[in-house]
Amino acid sequence: MDKTVFISRDLSPESPFRSQLEAADFLVTGRSLLDFKLIPFSAFPTTDWIFFYSRKAVDFFFTQLQNLPIDLKIAAYGPGTGEALKTHKVTADFVGTGEGVSTLAGFIKIAGDQPTVLFPQAHHSRRTIEKLAGNQLMSFPLIVYDNLPKTAIEASQATFLIFTSPLNVKAYFDQHALAKHQRIIVIGKTTGAALEAYGIVDFEVARTPSEEGLAVTLLELYEGIL
Repeated sequence: MDKTVFISRDLSPESPFRSQLEAADFLVTGRSLLDFKLIPFSAFPTTDWIFFYSRKAVDFFFTQLQNLPIDLKIAAYGPGTGEALKTHKVTADFVGTGEGVSTLAGFIKIAGDQPTVLFPQAHHSRRTIEKLAGNQLMSFPLIVYDNLPKTAIEASQATFLIFTSPLNVKAYFDQHALAKHQRIIVIGKTTGAALEAYGIVDFEVARTPSEEGLAVTLLELYEGIL
């Protein structure tokens, strides 16, 4: 079977996804199917916590901020977002699983009763934690970037297609159909639900919502097909 992979993410040279798969002789292509644009902010409310959903939210927030308020606690939706914080010399006080229900449960346990929480996010954010939390949190959304599907996306002929967000799924399948030879892996259940909206139900969900989890799942899938 052809060992070609497309992932809907721009991969850094240090990407664990790239390194693990190239070590197994896969040809990896990584390209985001979205365009990102900074949305300026000049102020935000004082809260107990700042909760980041994604790497992009981290980057676009800290691009516009010189110093964090003292004693402010930081939360990350998943391990990848936690790692992104470290590039800005910030250590998260809480790192979730990358899945909504379990992340919210863990966060409530450490944050206490009705904490105030700032959520830097995309214009098209699903606002997963805010919606699940209801009145368990006092939530304050802060739009720090826009994310829009690219137009004129080139169809991939790779055997394995890896999708890292619902919006990347939309960007691709609004323009292309799935080829018969292709298999799909998604980073989490919400991305899988986006596929199901296009009538695609045969896919794998990563063991963990991270580049490492995606790589492991792909290698397991490949071995199972042989």
